[in-house]
Amino acid sequence: MRLTRVYSPEALASGKHLNLSKDLSHYLANVLRLKAGDAVALFNAECGEFHAVISDVKKNALAVTLGDQQRAALAPEQQAVRLELGLGLSKGDRMDYGIQKSVELGVTLITPVNCEYGDVRFKQASRIENKLRHWRRIAVSAAEQSGRLDVPTIAEPLDLVDWLGQQSAETRLCLDPQGAERLGDTPLSRSVALLIGPEGGLSPAEVTRSVEATFIPTTLGPRVLRTETAPVAALAIIQHCLGH
Repeated sequence: MRLTRVYSPEALASGKHLNLSKDLSHYLANVLRLKAGDAVALFNAECGEFHAVISDVKKNALAVTLGDQQRAALAPEQQAVRLELGLGLSKGDRMDYGIQKSVELGVTLITPVNCEYGDVRFKQASRIENKLRHWRRIAVSAAEQSGRLDVPTIAEPLDLVDWLGQQSAETRLCLDPQGAERLGDTPLSRSVALLIGPEGGLSPAEVTRSVEATFIPTTLGPRVLRTETAPVAALAIIQHCLGH
C-alpha cells in the first residue's frame, strides 16, 4: 500500500515531535481513518520529505514523530526552471481541473486571469478569498499525489493587462489557434510564462496586447482544445522540450 504523503509547512527534522494542524489532523484521522502507529510521509520544499509515525490521535488533534529523511530539500538547481501560468478564469470544475493538472505537470506559479471572453467575475472580496482557499487546497492535494516537494503559488486573480505588465520571464508564450509558431518549435529558456485564455479564448485585442508585451502567439496544432485541456497539453510539451 502506498504511503500517504501530506504537505506540512512546519520545520521538519528527524526525531521531532509535531502536532499537525486541525485540518490535516481531521483529514488523516477522520477521512483516511489512520490511527496511532500508522506511517505517513511529511514534506515541504525547504526541509525535504520525512517518514513519520502517528504517535497520538485525538479529535482534530493528531501528533506525529518524524523518522528518517527520505528525500532532501530542493537544491537551487532543482528549482532553476520557472513556469508561470496565466490561466483565464473559467467556471467551476474547468478551473479546478486546469489548476490540478498544471500542478502535477510542474508549474511554479498560477495566476487566474480576467479575460474579455471569460464568463466568471468575482466582485466580492469574500468570494475571491473562498475561491483562493479552494484552489490552494487543490494545489496542495495535487503536489501530495504527484510526488512534488514544493507547492506552487496560487496568486490572486488579475486583469490581463496587469498580469502582462508584471511578467519578467525570458520566454513568453500565449496560446492562440492562429499563432504562427507551433509549441515545440519555439526555443525555450529556463524561465517561461504561458498565457491560456478562458472558454472563449483570447480576444484579438488581447492577443495584440500580449504581442506588445513580447509574448509569442503559439499554437498546439489544428485542434482547438478546451481551456482545462490546453494547460495539460502545453505544459507536457514544454517539460518535454526542457528535458523534464
